[in-house]
Amino acid sequence: MSYDHVISELPIYKAAINDDWDSVSELFEQDPDLMTKQITYWHETPLHIAVGTGRSHRFVENLVKRIVAVGAKDKLLKKNSAGSDPLHYAATAGNTTAARLLVEQIPEITQVPSWEGRGSLYVAALCGNKETLKYLLTVTREDEEEGGISHYTGLAGGDLITRTIINGFYDVALDIMDMHPDIVLEYDRNDQTALQVLALKPEIFPSGSMLGFWGRIIYSSPSIKNIHDIKVKNHLSSLLVDRICKTIIEHADHNIAWSILGDTMATSVKYGTHELAEKCILYYPGIIWFRIAGGLYLFTAAIEQRQERVYNLIYQMSQFKVWTTLQLSEQKENALHIAAKLAPPQRRNVVTGAALQMQRELQWFQEVENLVQPSYKEALNINGETPRMVFTKSHKELLAEGREWMKGTASSCTVVAALIVTMAFAAAFTVPGGNQDNGNPLFLNYHVFMLFIVSDAVALFSSATSVLMFLGILTSRYAEADFLYALPKRLTIGLLSLFMSLAATMIAFSSALALVLKDKVSWIAAPLIITTSIPVCLFGLLQFPLLVELVKSTYGKSIFHRQNSRMIH
Repeated sequence: MSYDHVISELPIYKAAINDDWDSVSELFEQDPDLMTKQITYWHETPLHIAVGTGRSHRFVENLVKRIVAVGAKDKLLKKNSAGSDPLHYAATAGNTTAARLLVEQIPEITQVPSWEGRGSLYVAALCGNKETLKYLLTVTREDEEEGGISHYTGLAGGDLITRTIINGFYDVALDIMDMHPDIVLEYDRNDQTALQVLALKPEIFPSGSMLGFWGRIIYSSPSIKNIHDIKVKNHLSSLLVDRICKTIIEHADHNIAWSILGDTMATSVKYGTHELAEKCILYYPGIIWFRIAGGLYLFTAAIEQRQERVYNLIYQMSQFKVWTTLQLSEQKENALHIAAKLAPPQRRNVVTGAALQMQRELQWFQEVENLVQPSYKEALNINGETPRMVFTKSHKELLAEGREWMKGTASSCTVVAALIVTMAFAAAFTVPGGNQDNGNPLFLNYHVFMLFIVSDAVALFSSATSVLMFLGILTSRYAEADFLYALPKRLTIGLLSLFMSLAATMIAFSSALALVLKDKVSWIAAPLIITTSIPVCLFGLLQFPLLVELVKSTYGKSIFHRQNSRMIH
């Protein structure tokens, strides 16, 4: 098949992409067939090309009017080699202006599927074109007539609602559900429902918003656009979940509720979307006994996946919680055996360094140990191993990594602390300005000199403390239990002391500089003193986050706690 016409029709192609109607208007008047001729290798018409640019609005408007005027309105439906008509192009490019023009001239175009069976409505959702999607929702009906396609039921309905949610159009999703409530029961081509897709997006719920310290403080009263947008998403996600769960329960069909809510619970456990899991349980308490991954129930699966926010829902239960940890797996493993296994790779990265990862694993084991009945603590699995034996075996490599991480950190910090000890000790006996004949320092009566002496003493004592703490880490036995409290405590004190000694050293240097330069070149003293703060700031940027994480994980609020006052069972 020859495609030479593609070359000969290049002037029309260029006019379409450049919104240059005037250059081809006379040509179309002489040969109207050119307006609907397939002029590219992909069998695209000039209308396809112009609509696809998203900007050739004048060209599209004049072309559509001219095609209608010559009585060729039906050729507005002409498809390319992939079965897409111009409205599919408008939906793909987000060209709402062109979409309006086409629908006004031929309303039934919204019902025409591509060769893949996709309607323009789904294409707009798939490509993330919100405004075009909102417009097409107002003009696309559920076509029951022969030759039409279903947009809101079956696979198409499932695709539409899940793609809308995936693209973050939560307000549009609510509008779709207002018009077609049962769409939330449909499965998409990935065999997922709207509720399950929401469970894949923990970032749209308050627990997954990933706000920093200050962001969390002002979250309750947003004044910054980014935080405001996050709060809006959180609100819309809550409305979506409530609407979907309510629709599911109103159908009074156990199989539907068990399937959709159960699959959602499984996804919630994997991604830690505890808000969604909680809503599912509130609407249908019995779903707590849905078997998730590997046949495990909710809380046992949460232990396996190390999702503390889902696990913490157990603190909102009544005494029914005693039943949640009685389950035994096919390997005769109870909840404590499962807690003794190594966390999934993606959940070991939630804290910094192998040592803190080991601490987190010990915290999980200790938490579940306090929850299960006493007989489970020494119970044997199918291999004759107790939970403690499983823990030791599965964490052998992590223990070694934690030991090396601790030693490396302590060794590096010891060198810095030892240098500060040396400098601080020497500075105490070589004071700025020297000594008088009676041995007293020359600047003894100056307030700045007293600042020098105090800061030098603080630097010496804190750096010496830091050295002792790091030596304590280097000489530790590195037993499993040491990673829970002893080693993190020593590292915390060591880093805090090192930070104090570095800050005090810079203050001592600044005060000494001020004394020496007090009479001459005073203009240079201020910049130099300000410059001394740079090392302290750099150390803070590099090491302070680790220090905060150490304090939070060792002395802060436990990751296991009641998250709100609502009872879920």
